[in-house]
Amino acid sequence: MAVLAASFIFVFVIHDFLAISEPVRANVLVVESWAWQSAAMQEAADEFCGGQYDIVIAVGILPGRKERELMQENDAVLAAEQLEKFGVQPKAIVVLAVSNIERHRTYASALAVKQWLEDSNTKTGGINVFTLGAHARKSLVLFKRAFRQGVPVGVIAGTEDGYEPNRWWLSVRGIYTVLRKTVGYLYAELWPLPDDLPVSIASFGGS
Repeated sequence: MAVLAASFIFVFVIHDFLAISEPVRANVLVVESWAWQSAAMQEAADEFCGGQYDIVIAVGILPGRKERELMQENDAVLAAEQLEKFGVQPKAIVVLAVSNIERHRTYASALAVKQWLEDSNTKTGGINVFTLGAHARKSLVLFKRAFRQGVPVGVIAGTEDGYEPNRWWLSVRGIYTVLRKTVGYLYAELWPLPDDLPVSIASFGGS
């Protein structure tokens, strides 16, 4: 009976727990660019245009590529194009392409954003991370781990269009996504992570 009750609670609670939206007052919006094909990119653009943001950073990872290939093919470039298509001014978009990393990709993205903000001397009052659906809780934890107490970090979960979030257990993709993101969240909370990772960063854009 206890197992049945726990399973029932998991099914009806887990998605809302993972797909958290908890933004902070921020002048920097970070978009996780792996979601560039999602309809939620319109939401990301609306968030930027309707907020008090100075810049939006589209960050993406493509391991094992040379810089030229990185800038042509990286998801960050494609996400930036989508943001511009949906009304974000090009001068406000920073493309941050991260290479040479095969593990801890969300954490590597967070560290890359942190490094770029420091290297560019960008005044950062707060950061909101825009991601997709059930990935949000993991992103929030890992960005907070990367930035520690230095900068307030929030998260915004874009609408998942690959399955019905309120009935995720009725589709194969929904089941796969939620179970995978549950494991990802536990990893984000519990896995020992280094303060730095050996990544290469290529960036362009911004005012």
